Amino acid sequence: MAPHRLLPLTVALMVASGLSLAEDAPLSLKLSGELTMTAPKTPVRDTPIFFDAAQMKTLEDGSIEAIGRVSARTLGETFQADWVHYDMNKDEVFAKGNVVLEQAGRRLESPDLHLRMSDQIGEINSARFLFPTKGGQTGRGSAGKVFIQGPDHYKLESASYTTCPVGNDDWALRTDDLNLDYIDKIGQARDVKVEYLGVPILYAPWLDFALDNGRKTGFLSPTIGVSDDRGLEVILPWYWNIAPNRDATITPRLMTKRGLQIAGEFRYLEPDYKGEMVVEAMPADSISGNGRYRGRIEHQQTFSPNLTGALLLDNVSDDAYFTDLSNLINQTSQVMLPRQGTLTYDGDWWKVTGRVQSYQVLQDPASPITRPYERLPQILLSAEQPHLFNDNIRFNLTSELVRFEHESAAKAVGNRLYAYPSVEANLERTYGYIRPKFGWHVTSYDLDRNPDHPDTTSATRNLPIFSLDSAAYLERDWDLGGHTFLQTLEPRFYYVRIPYKDQSKLPVFDSSVADLFQTQLFSENQFIGIDRINDADQITVGVTSRLLEPDNGLERLQVTVGQRYYFNDQQVTLPGYAARGSNVTDILAQVSGQVTDRWRVDSGFQYNPDDGELARANLGTTYRAGPGKLVNLDLRYINERYGTALNQLDLSWQWPLNPQWHALGRINYSFYDDRLVEGLLGFEYNAGCWTLRGVVQKLVTTTAASSNAFFLQLELQGLTQLGPNPLEVLKRSITGYTKSDELNLP
Repeated sequence: MAPHRLLPLTVALMVASGLSLAEDAPLSLKLSGELTMTAPKTPVRDTPIFFDAAQMKTLEDGSIEAIGRVSARTLGETFQADWVHYDMNKDEVFAKGNVVLEQAGRRLESPDLHLRMSDQIGEINSARFLFPTKGGQTGRGSAGKVFIQGPDHYKLESASYTTCPVGNDDWALRTDDLNLDYIDKIGQARDVKVEYLGVPILYAPWLDFALDNGRKTGFLSPTIGVSDDRGLEVILPWYWNIAPNRDATITPRLMTKRGLQIAGEFRYLEPDYKGEMVVEAMPADSISGNGRYRGRIEHQQTFSPNLTGALLLDNVSDDAYFTDLSNLINQTSQVMLPRQGTLTYDGDWWKVTGRVQSYQVLQDPASPITRPYERLPQILLSAEQPHLFNDNIRFNLTSELVRFEHESAAKAVGNRLYAYPSVEANLERTYGYIRPKFGWHVTSYDLDRNPDHPDTTSATRNLPIFSLDSAAYLERDWDLGGHTFLQTLEPRFYYVRIPYKDQSKLPVFDSSVADLFQTQLFSENQFIGIDRINDADQITVGVTSRLLEPDNGLERLQVTVGQRYYFNDQQVTLPGYAARGSNVTDILAQVSGQVTDRWRVDSGFQYNPDDGELARANLGTTYRAGPGKLVNLDLRYINERYGTALNQLDLSWQWPLNPQWHALGRINYSFYDDRLVEGLLGFEYNAGCWTLRGVVQKLVTTTAASSNAFFLQLELQGLTQLGPNPLEVLKRSITGYTKSDELNLP
């Protein structure tokens, strides 16, 4: 089926009288400084005009007549013609026959030209033109008459415009009256219609638009979409360019199954502060029967070179707000909305931060989560001196004072204070390093309540911590498969000693057990947070080998294997967790690299040698055969004995079937749940001057629910986009996705 037959509903849009359309504006604000004036142009009469022709003569009145392959140039413009008459007294040019006028990259062709050079006032009949567009394409068209109304200012009558190549008029904008002001970067048109494959798809009695990448007040391209939760959606954003450093977008959104939603976004940028405010409101949801809303404020401010602050407030009306009203997984997966304010003073080698923090928790009834503690307030102090004694000694301090609050009476509440100063020596050579480190961890609790241990409302923990980190760098040349590589061997040994301290009566405010990853192997504490500090007498042994191309340093392959050995049994645990039953950790392995010019591998494994089973695995590979030829494959596995069970396939691709047609897709399937987590199938048809994208998406929104959405977008290159925009979905779902019109295909 031809692509245009898919579009009758999506693009049959009528725009009401007085509508001002603007293309999707860039989202960057600019600081508003002093007002600046455009530098005045040098009057053309004060600059010479150079003529070249087969014949030239001076007439009795002083005029110049040039005949035969005439070319003339002056400052900023050139023109060619078969015959030219130049009246020096009036500073006027008359030209006939194959006239070509070029100004600032814009080209006009016509059988005749009349132009007053001094103020650039003139007219051209039956003109053809080539104008560069803000998207980087070249727009072409024709006009019954072109009035040149000053430097870089044109008025076109009975004009048509397209970015399609000559001989191809797949789409065209036609207007009775078009004004192009390249000084103020504004275009205006009257009685406008857009034709696609000969069919009118858009009409407006009046519109204006930006001629560069600047922002322009007006309606943005409308969006039409379909989903099973919301029905037919029609979105018509209106953009308000308030000032270079301020703008707003007001977006009505009609959902046939739910009702009308109004959203507003206001952004601002000043030398000392910036931010945005978002409000979304639906007075009545036809399905839930309730009003629904969202409010978000994000603000950052610099009070002085050393003092900065930030505010983030996010709130929605109900737990299902995003799952009902969004088809973006980065929104539907949100379960905690932050509400926090911070104030930071940076004293160069030391820093102090004050924070208040709480969350709105969005609960999935089928999979509830525990509400986190509120920090009211939290004060963090850190300091670092990394270059003491000729860079051989590093001093570091981390510390915190925080008040934890929780609405549940079953949770402990109170204050926690800790400080951890440490000193590390750095004995480094080109062939390796040794870094001994000694620190002292002091923690104090002052509790209002401690339900699990009512007799303990205050406690202090003092722990000395010693570690020794060492590594060596070895390398050799290695001939492999007819190629010479540089192979490295990098063994690393990391020893930690922390004495045992009974911590069973201390509350757990923000701590958990860290998953065993490569980086966690080489850390002092196996717990995240500081409510528990593990007892340790242990050594981690790891080795990394890299295969490098000696000419450019490209890493073709990296293999890392590591394991930790314990000399004592574990005594410090978190509530509900058993002490480890082995004197060694699982074996961790990582394999990555650009194996060939087309294949890249990123994989990791965790293997339990005692039980002889795989604990975790991630096998990831990317195949890239050229522009737009991309396949991503990830296999992720977690044994249920080592965490939340996972057995998942994630496959995504972008592949050109021919120079015009491109296949798109993603399959994210959970074998453990026997469920499709996300499915996406789509296509792009790139005709050169227009692109059609169609995408069908199925997305899990909660444990028991999913949503389906359909996107169909027509992009007219250099003009506008019609239909729902699937680009954000495609970029998130297909790692490495690139728009077909941005690919350099052979």
